[in-house]
Amino acid sequence: MRAFLYRRPPPHLPTGTSSFAEHWFRERGAEVLTFTLEALNAGALDHDLREEPDRMVVVGGIDAVHAVLARAGRPVPRPHDLPEPLLPFAGRRAWTSTLGEVRRIVSAAPERLPLHVKPLRPKLFVGTVVRAFKDLIPSAFVADAEPVLVQEVVTFTSEWRAVVLRRDVLNVAHYKGDPLRFPDPAPIRAAVTAFAGAPIAYAADWGVTDDGRTLLVEVNDAYSLGNYGLPGWQYCEVLEARWRELMGLPDRLAIPAR
Repeated sequence: MRAFLYRRPPPHLPTGTSSFAEHWFRERGAEVLTFTLEALNAGALDHDLREEPDRMVVVGGIDAVHAVLARAGRPVPRPHDLPEPLLPFAGRRAWTSTLGEVRRIVSAAPERLPLHVKPLRPKLFVGTVVRAFKDLIPSAFVADAEPVLVQEVVTFTSEWRAVVLRRDVLNVAHYKGDPLRFPDPAPIRAAVTAFAGAPIAYAADWGVTDDGRTLLVEVNDAYSLGNYGLPGWQYCEVLEARWRELMGLPDRLAIPAR
């Protein structure tokens, strides 16, 4: 097994997540190599992608993994955010719109505010609660036609990440707010069952509201997932399982023993 880890060129240092993944892939017996986008574009991974895709895994941020998938001729996955089957767990209205429409609401219909606005293109700008014109300043460089996810605002006092692999919840970790406001496990379990068409591995973020409800915040794909308290061997399993699915390869657990 070869694990290819994305590295930004100097003077950038490896991230903590990258170093963690490097250590644990080595512990699992993988040969760990690094690559840059420049090396990728020069063909550094072409042989493995073409001849030995079953013996590799790629670890990196969203842009890096998308670039490798494009190089391999594989489709780039769409972001999940609030998948249709899980909308009942969100506890609020959510719809797609454009940034231009949000700007129109701010200027012509402020009584509809506040609204939470997030780009559908990953990392284009930081999702934010829009209460007034000043909240749109960080996205001023983005065109009116840009698609966004718009949501009614709820107040979360605590937020948690549940990592799911093969429809099993591996871990639920606190990442924001009051660490003693614990989520209700019932909707988390129910959402795993309800998520038709789910990827083999993903993270579902859950928030505990000020009135005590446990609501879905968003769903994130696992192919470039940061580690939120998972044991190292499980973290590597999550990354590898989702990578194999993206490459159209069978899950290792589905491969008959020889």
